[in-house]
Amino acid sequence: MIHQTSVAGVIANNVTTDKFNELTSDLDHALQSLGVNRYAYFCSERNGYSPSIVTNLPSEWLSEYEENALYRIDPVLNISKDTALPFSWLTTGLNNQNQQLSSNALKYKIIEGYTFIAISHGTEVGTLTLCLDKKETDLSSVIKKNEAAIQFCLIKYHEQHRQLYNQGLSTKADAQIKNLSCREREVLCWIASGKTYSEAAIILGITERTIKFHVANIKQKLDVYSSRQLASIATKHGLIHV
Repeated sequence: MIHQTSVAGVIANNVTTDKFNELTSDLDHALQSLGVNRYAYFCSERNGYSPSIVTNLPSEWLSEYEENALYRIDPVLNISKDTALPFSWLTTGLNNQNQQLSSNALKYKIIEGYTFIAISHGTEVGTLTLCLDKKETDLSSVIKKNEAAIQFCLIKYHEQHRQLYNQGLSTKADAQIKNLSCREREVLCWIASGKTYSEAAIILGITERTIKFHVANIKQKLDVYSSRQLASIATKHGLIHV
């Protein structure tokens, strides 16, 4: 769901608060003063949860990006998890392996970008992408002149944003865990503890097919798509069998 922040033209995919709006206003003002016109900030978990996004790109872009879960295949986010150095990219070059992602970017005139990265002490990665369209020609000069200042803006914002993000993520996860049935909790515990589907089936006295059915339901309820994510959630909530 798209939420309007208190900053004109800046939107987010999470519910905003006064503190969030204050931080975002500071970021937007700082970037605009440095000559940055279009940007998108992502706070992503290394384990692959849906990222927190703040941007002044069109709301239609963010809606489509979220609805189709393009963050799962976005090469910019994938690269960001493996490097601490800024990098530039072209939409036609970086996204040529996925037509849907490429079409999404080009539809909203995102033809080129430069991405900064902030790595926290936790599992979150902060990504700030500056976007270039055909009307802009001076992005490289803006970056060359203000690269250090832009990087500092990201580090400062990311550290504060991730704390708010984790608070919201924890609250959301607590509610999702409570929504699991007793049997789904049992299955989650054993799968997250490293048991195979067949092993979990034997332990719980049910068929492997039933285990797979429960796992699919658990992933849907917890809004995740991998067993690694399930293990991370189970660990954080003390559901791992030792």
